[in-house]
Amino acid sequence: MANKKRQTEFLLMLDKYQGTIMKLCLVYTDRHPENVKDLYQEIVCNLWESYPRIRRKNNIPTWVYRVALYTAYTHQRSRKRSVPFIDLDDGFFETVASDSGNEMVERLYSLIDRLEPEDRTLLFLYIDNVSQVRIAEILDTTESAINHRIKRLKQKLKKMNENEEEQ
Repeated sequence: MANKKRQTEFLLMLDKYQGTIMKLCLVYTDRHPENVKDLYQEIVCNLWESYPRIRRKNNIPTWVYRVALYTAYTHQRSRKRSVPFIDLDDGFFETVASDSGNEMVERLYSLIDRLEPEDRTLLFLYIDNVSQVRIAEILDTTESAINHRIKRLKQKLKKMNENEEEQ
């Protein structure tokens, strides 16, 4: 009975954070549908394995981000010698992004692809509307440091975008 309750709680939690996990998968893969599915499944497995050990239920968002990011880092390192970037087919991409602004979302992902992993993580959390306090907690740093890094990252992305538009 306790196992059934735990499974139900986990599935409710997973449903709540499914979009966040999917966005993270898009940031840390080449966006090929199979690779996105593989990383998603790996994250869910790691979440399920560590779910019984989470002590404070109010800390679930931080735990989800940490497990997902650690899994993505590990997955990315293991796939370094993988195939080059492949665009997602339109049908799959439209299920993740809204119909309006697909070009802008694709453009953002192309800029994100060129960032260092630490910057990708910070940008992912920021885009996902995670508070700076929570980001600092997830990345184990100060809120002030996060604030400064976000400002520098915005400037960097703006400069990268302007440089590409000039070409």
